[in-house]
Amino acid sequence: MDLRERWRSSVFLRDAANAAALFVGGVLLNVVGLIEVWSLPKIDEFGGLPDVWHVVPLAGGCLLTLAKRRHPTVALVAGTLCLGVDVLLGGSIAVVLVMFDLIFAVGLFASTRARTAVTGVIFVLIGTATVVGGLAAGQLRIAVFIGLQLTSLLFVPLWWAANLRQQQQLGLLDAERTAREAVLAERATMARDLHDVIAAHLATTAMHSGAALAAPPDTQRDRAALQAVRTSSLAALEEMRSMILLLRAAEEPSLPGGLDRLPELIEAADAGGLRMDVRIREVPGAPAVVQHTVYGILREALTNAAKHAPGSQVRLHVRATGDRVLVTVTNTLTGPAGLDHEVLSTGTGLWSIRERAALLGGDLTAGPDGDTWTVEASLPLISR
Repeated sequence: MDLRERWRSSVFLRDAANAAALFVGGVLLNVVGLIEVWSLPKIDEFGGLPDVWHVVPLAGGCLLTLAKRRHPTVALVAGTLCLGVDVLLGGSIAVVLVMFDLIFAVGLFASTRARTAVTGVIFVLIGTATVVGGLAAGQLRIAVFIGLQLTSLLFVPLWWAANLRQQQQLGLLDAERTAREAVLAERATMARDLHDVIAAHLATTAMHSGAALAAPPDTQRDRAALQAVRTSSLAALEEMRSMILLLRAAEEPSLPGGLDRLPELIEAADAGGLRMDVRIREVPGAPAVVQHTVYGILREALTNAAKHAPGSQVRLHVRATGDRVLVTVTNTLTGPAGLDHEVLSTGTGLWSIRERAALLGGDLTAGPDGDTWTVEASLPLISR
């Protein structure tokens, strides 16, 4: 881990750097003479001390800033004691800056109850000092000047921290809303996929049962058809169960159906009578959403081949070229259509997979080419 990463990941490192900067800056302010800024008489015990003693309360206050995140109220109370010692020495701008940082930390990190208590105490101090100072000087302008000074030093850090805390809360709410919208959009996509999956399995079931009913009775063939119907029905139920569990899940859903399930898809197509010629090359680094889309395209293409050209020769090719995944499914159109009812062809399958490819920044074409039907898709390896 380099220094930049350590800086971003370590809160203590940033607080230590802030404390060191405050101390060095405060020492420089003391050196240039920004000390004894309060027009108060010195106590005899402190009057003879050299100016270098201002470093003591400054160092104490800077050390307290290291605890401002975990114990902001305690750090502020202890910092107030350091300020008192500094005032006895004559006062310095450096310790005032430390107090500004500690008050800001209370406004940003303390609990609501602690912030309310500190705000109340600060308002009482500002009001009391303004009235007492104005009465002592006998001039309204002096009272106004004292009030403005104390407001800028004591209340402004609380106001600033409140604005920053509000912005952080709004940012978190916006991030949560975006995450919820993404999950809802993904679940809507899964609901659409549920339709495609179930429709494909039901179409397969209907075709097998229709073929068995159309042919003369044959015990062996009919039992094979019943077995295919059972297999397709169980697969549909399993897909529906998985999808419903995902849609009901409280956490972010994951995408079912990846490249690892292609052997099952090909085996089912082969069992359905399609003569498969499969060439699948490894696609390293493909995101889950891209794998899911490839699986959906192949499933729809094979389902259409079984519907419209049962027993046809199918060539299936999946490969990676550069930063894209290329999918090609070609089937012959020599066999008779296996559709004996209009509901077996809803007309939405190709539209659905074309839309899914477009959402990823890819494209899909499908249509006849002589005596074959070809589905070609090109998808980016990095989903947008």
